[in-house]
Amino acid sequence: MLHFQLVSTSGTKYDDEVYEVLVPTRAGVVGIFEDHMPLISAAQPGVLSVRKKTNDPDSAMEHFAINGGVVEVDGKTVRFIADDITTSDEVSEQEANIALKRAEELVKNADSQVALHEAHRLLHHSSAKLHLAQLKKRHHR
Repeated sequence: MLHFQLVSTSGTKYDDEVYEVLVPTRAGVVGIFEDHMPLISAAQPGVLSVRKKTNDPDSAMEHFAINGGVVEVDGKTVRFIADDITTSDEVSEQEANIALKRAEELVKNADSQVALHEAHRLLHHSSAKLHLAQLKKRHHR
């Protein structure tokens, strides 16, 4: 088992023993298990997933929308730190859809590179929140 800590600027979102952590990175999703080689990596906006027990089905996994962040692994502990982490309890599909449409408008209407960069950041995070809401809906049927 791994000890997993998920920390945002608003506090600790998760702190418990887990079997597996899936982190979105620029190179793809990294699966982290006990005795993983030491690693420090930047994460991409997306959905971070946690499997608590070895035999847990995908439907039992916990998911979090992240807006990037940093993951640190030492083989026995995984720490993920980010400014903005959304739990499945904090998101609704309707609100996520509205936020995504708003972010798409910001991308279309960006009048500078800085505004475009910020709009893309919001777009990626809104997409992650929508994906999280859809996962929540699918697993609660």
